[in-house]
Amino acid sequence: MKAHTQLDEQAEAWLSAPPVLSETPIVAELESISLRIQYFFLVWAVKIAITLQLAYLRIFKPTSETQPTFVKTYSCRPKLPVRVFLPKSHREGSKTALPLYIDIHGGGFVTCDASIDDPFCKSWCERTGMVVVSLNYRKAPVHQFPVPTLDIAAIARAVIDDETLDIDKSRVVMGGFSAGGSLALTSCQLPELQGLIRAAVSYYPPVDWSHPPPVKWAHRLCTEKKTESLNTVGPALNWAYVPTNQDRTEKLLSPTYATKQELPKWVCMIAAQHDMLCREARNMIYSLADKEVPESGWEQGWERGTYKWLLAEGVRHGFTDEFGRKQGRSQDARRQVCEAVYASVHDWLETKVFVE
Repeated sequence: MKAHTQLDEQAEAWLSAPPVLSETPIVAELESISLRIQYFFLVWAVKIAITLQLAYLRIFKPTSETQPTFVKTYSCRPKLPVRVFLPKSHREGSKTALPLYIDIHGGGFVTCDASIDDPFCKSWCERTGMVVVSLNYRKAPVHQFPVPTLDIAAIARAVIDDETLDIDKSRVVMGGFSAGGSLALTSCQLPELQGLIRAAVSYYPPVDWSHPPPVKWAHRLCTEKKTESLNTVGPALNWAYVPTNQDRTEKLLSPTYATKQELPKWVCMIAAQHDMLCREARNMIYSLADKEVPESGWEQGWERGTYKWLLAEGVRHGFTDEFGRKQGRSQDARRQVCEAVYASVHDWLETKVFVE
């Protein structure tokens, strides 16, 4: 309980103190009033639209097969419930301590909640036999950086300290999708989680906020696709999440600037070929593994020491997400890519991370 109190005090201090800039800061500038109005309406339109879609699905198309075993809250963040998925052995009364997988959902830091990852969490729980706990966090633009990072750190620590979950604290993995993948790489840097997260698994995350979305789009690795939702809404998400005057190279915002010692020993990075975030994810994992970053292109996959890189070919940002997708041949192909990626990550955890 003491650690959670300290973390809340840290959040208050961080938000009230002047920004601490690095030696070569890249500062978030104040946008023009016309752009701020445009971004405001775009962000809230996206938030409202997705909230209504999720509400519709919960009311008219409930899916009991993917529901969590139970939902609970912790005193450190009582308004942010977590969704707990227990494998069959635990549901039947086994008290064997199991590895823990902490899942963090995506949504551009502005929308969605933990329930959107229910299909993945249920499937991952049954596939791996791990206890899976899916976290919520407060959203921008009401709650900008660093609030989501601090929320995740506080709740993750509460989950790890929860003696009722029968988890093996030496085998804790934190993973997430998109914004969640970024939060997995930032929250684990905080003192409350240092040394507690054995591995991070990050799917198509934004890891470098020093370059604006139009620059990332112009320098994307794969130019076959002519449109990308992130290129359209990216500037608005950027405005919503990053406070004015914030140093964009801050490692708790842009984890690519963190040192190896500040991150989990084991890191797996998964990127999508047709994602404009592919380059920054590739550059970060190559740097961590002390591999020379290629001038162009990529390798589909490799493992070097405690680092793993996977490129999901032929898919875009968010390829793992089942939300709102229609059935068809393209979806079958996408699911095949997902299956190959999940199988590879599972094998890496079982044969490398958990046996060291």
